[in-house]
Amino acid sequence: MFQQIWDLIAIPLGFIMKYCYIFVHDILNLPIAYIWALFLFTLITKILLFPLSLKQQKSSAKMAAFQPLMADVQKTYANDKKRQQEEMLKLQEEMGYNPMSGCLPLLIQFPIIFGLIEVIYKPLTYMLTVPAELVSELTSITNSLVTTSNTRLIETSIIEQIKTNIGAFSSLTANPEYADWIERIANLDMSIGSINLWDVPSLQNPSLVWLIPAFSVVTMLASSLINLRTSGSADAQGGAQSRVMMIVMSLMFAVFSFMYPAGFSLYWAFQNIILIGQSFLLKRIVDPEKLKEQMRLEMEEKKKSAKKKKKNIVKIKDEKTGEVIEKELSVAELEKLRLQKARTLKDSPYDC
Repeated sequence: MFQQIWDLIAIPLGFIMKYCYIFVHDILNLPIAYIWALFLFTLITKILLFPLSLKQQKSSAKMAAFQPLMADVQKTYANDKKRQQEEMLKLQEEMGYNPMSGCLPLLIQFPIIFGLIEVIYKPLTYMLTVPAELVSELTSITNSLVTTSNTRLIETSIIEQIKTNIGAFSSLTANPEYADWIERIANLDMSIGSINLWDVPSLQNPSLVWLIPAFSVVTMLASSLINLRTSGSADAQGGAQSRVMMIVMSLMFAVFSFMYPAGFSLYWAFQNIILIGQSFLLKRIVDPEKLKEQMRLEMEEKKKSAKKKKKNIVKIKDEKTGEVIEKELSVAELEKLRLQKARTLKDSPYDC
């Protein structure tokens, strides 16, 4: 079932990748066209997700403003964890703060990542959109030439065999309906020198393909450090926690990069490079320090309003001076004031 879901996500991503490849290969005639197409694909997806990134920037600033209030609650109820949790939830509700609001861009990344992995494994189906019947014919011939233990690699095996043993596909190249498709497959270069982007890096077999995950981890650390500085997250209270999270995420990515094809790591490296530029752009659009101060003032105002409401502070008119003042009333006094207002309305000459 999960495979069907990823296949469904891979269709629109493959569509984007297809036209990125056509643009750089057929129109611009650039070398290593697949690499440029992958970069263009990454740029387009980041542009589409930019509104969410902007929302995340604002959420980070709000989190920085909210942290002192959280610290007060944690300190006040340090010995009562249950009460601490209750007061924390109450505070979030009063201040209108949702700690999960900044997670949406990260969650959206996961379907893009796994959908892209399918596009990398199956470039004939999703990127070149080769007819299914031709892919089936090519699969049969390739299976007779090589044994592929991982069925997900069959389409990349087809590309290798067409490039190195085109004579084995003579029955198909002789068919005018298929000849053009096979030529397109032969021209598809998914490699950087001797590194194939469908190869999965192996800890047991060190090779040049390790360079791509290493490059991705370095760019991820650089992007995270710059984002901490430009988003206002590197403050005294939350900076240490953010840096720990950055290291943990980098280590997790390093593990994932040895589980999936090198093309996935290259996509992540491109994304990190684009994120560096995006961090500076977001800082110009939304200054985190100004936004943090604005959020802090708004929260303080909400806090004061909540206290006034809790203490029954109301605005009344002073009978002597005529000045409107704020006064704290008891429940009995508040009820008396309501009765007086009700009688005044009842005795009004305009009463129907």
